[in-house]
Amino acid sequence: MIRNVGIVGLGALGILFGQKLSDALGKEQVYVFADKERIARYRKEGVYSNGQRCEFTYVESKDALVVDLLIYATKYYSLEEAVRDTAGACGEDTVVISLLNGVSSETLIEKLLHPAHLLYCVAQGMDATREGNRLRYSKAGSLAFGEKNNEESESVQRLKELFQRAGIAYETPEDIVHKMWSKWMLNVGANQACAAYAAGYSGIQKGGMYRKAFLAAMEEARAVANAEGIALTKEELQEWAALIDTLLPDGEPSMRQDTKAGRKTEVDLFGKLVCELGEKHKIKTPQNEMFCRMLS
Repeated sequence: MIRNVGIVGLGALGILFGQKLSDALGKEQVYVFADKERIARYRKEGVYSNGQRCEFTYVESKDALVVDLLIYATKYYSLEEAVRDTAGACGEDTVVISLLNGVSSETLIEKLLHPAHLLYCVAQGMDATREGNRLRYSKAGSLAFGEKNNEESESVQRLKELFQRAGIAYETPEDIVHKMWSKWMLNVGANQACAAYAAGYSGIQKGGMYRKAFLAAMEEARAVANAEGIALTKEELQEWAALIDTLLPDGEPSMRQDTKAGRKTEVDLFGKLVCELGEKHKIKTPQNEMFCRMLS
């Protein structure tokens, strides 16, 4: 049974799922690992989820204690430092998951931590928007997770039981790696289109140039994924587009939130990777090349 949780990164997903776990386990069992300055700011200004002040136990990363579940929810460009700083939280029985965008974070975590219980995980279906220390959302979405080999392991069972207790929607797909690449395809389109054109979801929910760019970027991602042996389908692409149409029109994906706040974007995980794979497989990727120029 998972009795306590460590969270690294209080972005939109860190706040969203951290608060749900705190409500279920108690704030004394949900640790947020961060540096001293960041902790001081969290304590002074508070962290809010849909207007409710979140209750966590803050611990400096250098003092991170071993936890049953370790969640990484940072940006990819901060992940290596975050993993190194919180390595002390990963014991021999610790389940580890990443809520990061893209298809690369698990490989990095494996390399740095060598955790025996790393599960592959992808967040989907939420419309979470963070502004400063405040998060708002109408759809909490769900987490898909599993072993890389899709085995129904003890770690998978432990995480299922925790999410049931916490009321966190989840699924364990037949092929988690396929699921991650499918979500990556969505992010390649939605994150980049909204960031490049300074638009919320409304900008890609209706017809016109932004919608066309959103779909074109996804189709290029689908093509290079297929070339890598990941059989993404046109039906999946259409399903993701339909999901986008259900989100709050004034909501924004994470990359658009980053550009508004003047933060570095994760274009390397999206457009740049599409272009690199396109070059590898001799597949043209003009839409993602354009996004790379606009967002780099």
